[in-house]
Amino acid sequence: MKRRAFPGSGREIDEKYERASHWLRAAIFGNVRSRDWCIAHGVRIQKAAGEGINSAGGFLVPVELANAIIDIREYYGAFRRRARIYPMASDETSTPRRPGGTGAFFFGENSGATSSSVTVDRIGLTAKKIGSLILVSSELEEDSTHDAVDFVANEIAYAFALKEDDCAFNGDGTQSFGHSFGITQIVLDGNHNIAKVVAATGHNTFLTIDATDIANLISAVKAAAIPNAAWFISQTAFAQTFCRLAGADGGAYLRTENVDGVATPFYLGFPVILCQKLPLISTTLTGKAMMVFGDMYAGAVLGERRGVTLARSPDRYMDIDQIGILGTERFTAVIHDVGDNTNPGMLAALVAP
Repeated sequence: MKRRAFPGSGREIDEKYERASHWLRAAIFGNVRSRDWCIAHGVRIQKAAGEGINSAGGFLVPVELANAIIDIREYYGAFRRRARIYPMASDETSTPRRPGGTGAFFFGENSGATSSSVTVDRIGLTAKKIGSLILVSSELEEDSTHDAVDFVANEIAYAFALKEDDCAFNGDGTQSFGHSFGITQIVLDGNHNIAKVVAATGHNTFLTIDATDIANLISAVKAAAIPNAAWFISQTAFAQTFCRLAGADGGAYLRTENVDGVATPFYLGFPVILCQKLPLISTTLTGKAMMVFGDMYAGAVLGERRGVTLARSPDRYMDIDQIGILGTERFTAVIHDVGDNTNPGMLAALVAP
């Protein structure tokens, strides 16, 4: 079942759907009556010059629909749900990071204190544009208000969430991933061996991982990562590893809570964030990262240069009576704290032997 763009009911929700629907009909479908409605009710139909496939650029999404897409992205996306989101004022910027701090030392009366300094460096962020092109029937504007808005919001948000997760977890630095490096690749590069937790011999499937493998993964992050740590796994890993292990223990270590409106499993007291871009197979994963653990907020940044823009093409798919809607955004995913070969970081991954 698709998530509603505006959960709940009542007059306020109906008004949000009405505003978003009239904007869609005016900006995307060119409906004159909805355009007049938007003008009368203060809903701006604003162009974003140079963005998208319209001759004069795409349309900036109004705040109601933009917030709905953001909420749905967070619902679908594992990375966006837990990472630190940093607004970018330009395509290239940086944000400070504190990898080290001051020290404390004993010193006697009439003797000087030992000095130390805070270590601060910078995380470079370079935003890249992604797009999601969906085809909709020209009759969509004639459908119910809720259906039209929910369809567009869900399709665009789901596509963006998957791409953000793919970059953050699997990015190999190529154009396909916006030149991002994901954590499952970083832990295998030979420079972050503390974060690379290799499971026991023979434990190369989710059905063979045991409690010791899980404990070793938890121990591979900084103590500071524990209070806000979470598991990042696929539903296959969740079912075949956590549910299996919990079942053997009578289910004492597995529960479900509502977190920010999302039903979230907890295993060993840590939230389980399901990710479609981590391994989904039951067969061998030799040499590959199987799951991730740690504090994503402290160990990663999602740089956001620009929110969602929608553009339309009513001509390209005229022969099949459909309209192309292109959603775009600019973002970057940076994993910046997985430690090195000696010191643990905020994130670590379990790798199959």
